[in-house]
Amino acid sequence: MKYEILGGGHIEAASPLELVEALRQIDLQWIHSVGVEDFMENMAEGCKIQTGALVRTDSVEHFLHDLQQGGFITPVS
Repeated sequence: MKYEILGGGHIEAASPLELVEALRQIDLQWIHSVGVEDFMENMAEGCKIQTGALVRTDSVEHFLHDLQQGGFITPVS
């Protein structure tokens, strides 16, 4: 599936974990996370600070759902 990222750009992923990994690779420059869980927690904190959006980090599926609900990622196909 292909996704549009808020602020520009597109990524493709075949699974939820692959999508999180792709987002992590894009954001490694400014988030400095070690693993997937660390990345999700750091990104959720950033979303809360910047927009007030609450992003759950208890599962990859919840994390991605909340990112979509907040408009941070949008499925395009």
